[in-house]
Amino acid sequence: MNSPTRRPILWLAALLGALLLVGGGILSVRGQFNHQQGDAGGDWLTTLLEQINERSQQAVNPTEQALLEEKRSRLQQVQEARQQVGVLTVPTLTLGVCPSPEATPSIAELPQGIFELDGEGDYEDLDFMAVNGWRGSGNGNWVTVLAGRQFSDRNQGKLVLFTLNAPMQEEVTIGKGGALRITAAEGQRLTLTDEEGSVLYFDVAARRWLSSPDEIVPTLPPLATYTPQTGWPCP
Repeated sequence: MNSPTRRPILWLAALLGALLLVGGGILSVRGQFNHQQGDAGGDWLTTLLEQINERSQQAVNPTEQALLEEKRSRLQQVQEARQQVGVLTVPTLTLGVCPSPEATPSIAELPQGIFELDGEGDYEDLDFMAVNGWRGSGNGNWVTVLAGRQFSDRNQGKLVLFTLNAPMQEEVTIGKGGALRITAAEGQRLTLTDEEGSVLYFDVAARRWLSSPDEIVPTLPPLATYTPQTGWPCP
């Protein structure tokens, strides 16, 4: 004859067994699919959906079926979005190197000569506020010259020269007439005016200030350049 105390124990054991079966099914739904089991072409979403469909046909537990249906719905949404942009494969990355950013126009494709900025160019890290600039070829390389003033001293005129794949160069004026503006360019010789109306001259090829627009100065040899890296370390 069964003891009255054994009935609750048997009932709890049965309930625990049922919970273990449901939990095992849920864990298998969440953990058994591997997106790396796709074909060599990388169509791993299709492979996952096929696995989920097969598992759904075999599932008898309502909770497991609901989880499978939710997972299938989400993967179908991802697949549709990827198909709209024509991306059907997983991107391949070299270990430790991120893909290059989107291509930007080369300096040769940008407008040459004097150009204006939309407002002042804030280069606080260079102690520089740019007003306008000039772009062209100098010393066998592409050069961009920005004219303006020091960020920390608005009376100190300043030039910053950016040469493609070469070190940056900074030049300040002897006097303090305020921000500089490039007003004319003849070849690689720039005419600049400060806020007090003083006129200055700078030779890009010689990388120096001139005492007059006709001063003869030697042209510097081409600057040493470096080869930029083709990959960026992944953060």
